[in-house]
Formats: sequence, structure tokens, C-alpha cells
Amino acid sequence: MIDIGSNSVRLVIYDVFGSHFTPVYNEKILAGLGRDLRRTGRLSEKGKIQCSDALARFSHIIAARGLPAPLVGATAALRVAEDAPDFVTSVKAETGLDISPISGAEEARLSALGLLSNNDRREGIGADLGGASLELMRVGPELKRDDAKVQGVSLPLGPFDAIGGNLAVLKTDDYAARIDDLDEALSQTPSYLDDEETLYLIGGAWRNLASIHQQRTDYPMRTLQGYRLSPDDASQLAHWAWTDGLEDVLGWPGMRKARAETLPYAGLMLERLIKRFNPKSIVVSMAGLREGLVWDTLPETVKGRDALIDGCRDFARGSVQAEHFGPPLYRFLSPLLPSLPCGFSERNDARLIQAACHLAGLGKNLHPDYRAELVFEDVLYAPVAGLTHAERAFLSLSLFRTYTAKRKPPVEGLVDSLLTEAQRQTAACIGEAIRLGIVATGRTPSLLDDFELETRGADLHLMCKPSRSSMITDQVFYRLAKLAKLLNLTPKTGPVG
Repeated sequence: MIDIGSNSVRLVIYDVFGSHFTPVYNEKILAGLGRDLRRTGRLSEKGKIQCSDALARFSHIIAARGLPAPLVGATAALRVAEDAPDFVTSVKAETGLDISPISGAEEARLSALGLLSNNDRREGIGADLGGASLELMRVGPELKRDDAKVQGVSLPLGPFDAIGGNLAVLKTDDYAARIDDLDEALSQTPSYLDDEETLYLIGGAWRNLASIHQQRTDYPMRTLQGYRLSPDDASQLAHWAWTDGLEDVLGWPGMRKARAETLPYAGLMLERLIKRFNPKSIVVSMAGLREGLVWDTLPETVKGRDALIDGCRDFARGSVQAEHFGPPLYRFLSPLLPSLPCGFSERNDARLIQAACHLAGLGKNLHPDYRAELVFEDVLYAPVAGLTHAERAFLSLSLFRTYTAKRKPPVEGLVDSLLTEAQRQTAACIGEAIRLGIVATGRTPSLLDDFELETRGADLHLMCKPSRSSMITDQVFYRLAKLAKLLNLTPKTGPVG
């Protein structure tokens, strides 16, 4: 798909597996199409040249790879600029691409779907900040099933439209002078956005601001998807970005100038949104308009599936050890759910165990001395969706514990800072239970159906068909006893039934 925003122009190629999709190629340029909107009402002349050149290049890549016609998301700058229709016509003549803009309401709808596409538990306000507009929408699980009910609004509150000019030379006083206007605009937002507890931030400027926060606080997990901030922390970051930290932000190491100059305004807007909506939590989302466009085209038969499970199945593809072992392993382990210590919630514990089972064969081709640590980091940063940072750490620790019960996981401080003692204990139980299933069956999927786990009173029973009784060796009983000890139960074996 091609995303033509007011600041960036991007080509993203996705690999789709069921309800899960992940970018396998991502190229962008910061053309700044909307940079001159406030001053001239027209597209940036330099931006048009850069955008045209990028689209010509993208067309060659799409054709050479034999890809279908791309999905196109053209947004605010091409909606409002007086010369946008002529530019759309010239691009179609030169490249064959139709870059006609979508409406503000459609942009809000697609951003909401993008938020929900990889995590249908999200509920709150989505805020998508682009170069020339700000989309605000209410999101909730029910909207994924009926996206016609998505409620959203598009406001001309991106930095190019709300302030304009050379953002790199603006000072704190320049931003302070805009506060009353921004507050007045936000005060007119629809009432359906009120009283929501979570504010989801979408857009490159906010992602980069969150990345700076992770670096400044030495946050142990360097991934932005699902990064959560308290209102106090978010407010302090936001205020710092356009006041005391303005010069630091503009010169932040490794950040492009064209991106860095939008961050002080992103901080100011975040501060005003927190004041307006008073959320209890602020969460960064990597998914937005682009993901909404992709999800909108998926067959209805797969839209209801859990993107986390499909993502884990996709991640395990190509590993004979993992690919077919997950479903029977989950059937084998699921009777343990009521006996596990408190993890997250009954529903989420079940889906996390199922995800762990799909990943249970990872690492078999890695050096045994480093396997546990490498698997931990692979899972921690795996391209799978539908996880909070705590759940991602939990899943990584569960897989780590399938290989070792004694060693400390890598990434110092991560597990202790993100997981409770009960969650760490649950991860240890899951790891030991997976190990039991592997040892009992020699990692053979068909044999798992001949074994059953069951808790009865103070006992943990491993049962098998009478014809398989010789498979319960001392080593298998040893693994059963290890799991039973973690659960404060007594190990027992016997025939099924």
C-alpha cells in the first residue's frame, strides 16, 4: 500500500497470514507535501517533486514484484490544497496511480480499524496526528464487528495547518501563543469522545516522541507498539518537548530534521489532549490508517480470528518442530488453566498459553548453550500483534522457561519491572508444562492426543492410553514432578479414564 500524508510518502508491502499481517518492506520519504498549506493554501513545490519521484520509484517496485494494484491512502494535504486536483491528475498520467484523497471521516474510520485490527481489546480514544490534520475517533471491540458504527472527526490541527512556516525556527513562545486556539478547537469535539479512559496515539511524531522517552528513562523494552504512559509521565514528556527540551528534541541524535521539527508541536498537542480528555492511560500504537486499509480488504471469514494466534503460527512457519505441534500441545495443557496462579485474566491467560504452544519449537536449531536467551529475545521482539508490553514479556519468559528453570532471563530488569511475582510464577508453570509435553511425546504431535493432564484435589495426574504406558519413563515422571511442585500438587500417573 501507498500512504501519502502531509509530511511523509510511504510504500509498505505486507505479508498476510490469516488475520495477521506484518510489513516485509517499508520505504518512506519526508516530502512535506503540506508544509506550505497555512501560508499559501497550496502543496509544497519541492514536496510535489519529491512525492512524484517517490511514486514513480514505488510503481517500478510494485510492477517488478508482480504485486496487485496498491491500496492508496492519501490524506489531508491532498484534501484541502487548492492545487491538489491538478497534482492528482499529473501523477495518474505519469505513473498510472490514482492518489485521490480519502475523506476525513474515512481516514478516522480506517485509523480506528487499524487500531483494532491487531488488538480487539482496545477501547478508548484514538488520536492520529498527521502533518495537516488530527483525527479523533472512539474505538471499542464492538466496532471491529461493525465498522459502520465508527465515530470520528478530522480536525485541521496538524502542525503544517495549525502553525505552518519553518517549524525548525519556532521557539517556546511561538507554541505557547497557540494554546488558546488549540484548546478552543478541542473543546468543540463531539461528546461521544468524552469519558474514555485510554488515549491511543497514532502517527510518526508521537512514536518518535515516545522513543525519546524510552531512551531518557532507560526503559528496558525498546519497542513502541503498546508502550504505555501514565498521564503524569505523558504530560511531563509533552510539556518538556515544546519548552525546556525543545532544542534537545530538534537536535536529537539519529533523527531526521524533517521529523524532529514536528515533535515540539506533537508534545504541545498531546498536552492539550490530556487536558481536554483527562485519560487514565496513554498508549502508543504502531497501527493506524495503513493497517486499517489492509484489514478492511481481508475476507470476512478471517476478520474474527485472533491476530496474536495467527501471528504466532506465521512466526513458527518453516520450523517443523513448531509448526504442527502447537494445537495438540494446547489441548494437552489447557486443563491446567484453572490451577495456574493469577496471570492476567482468564481469557488472556488462555490466549497467551495458546500463543506459547504455537512457538514451542522455536530455538531447536540454535546452539544449546545460548538457546534459552536467544528464544527469549526472539519472542520479545517477534512481529506479532495483540500484546501489551507485560504480556510480551510474559510470553517470552514462558518460552525461556521451557529451556531452563534456573538461569535469569536476559535484558536486565525487564521481567521484574513488567511482571508481578504471580505472573512470573505462571510463566514458569507454562514453561515446565510445555517441557513435559515435549519430553513425554518426543515432540510428536500425534502422540499428544494419547496423553491427558488433569488436576484432582491435591494431585496432578498425567494419564495415557494403556498402549502408551511404556512411554512414561523416569525422565517423564521427573518432568511431571517439577510441574507439580510449581503448582503445589502431588504428581500421579495412570491410564486414561
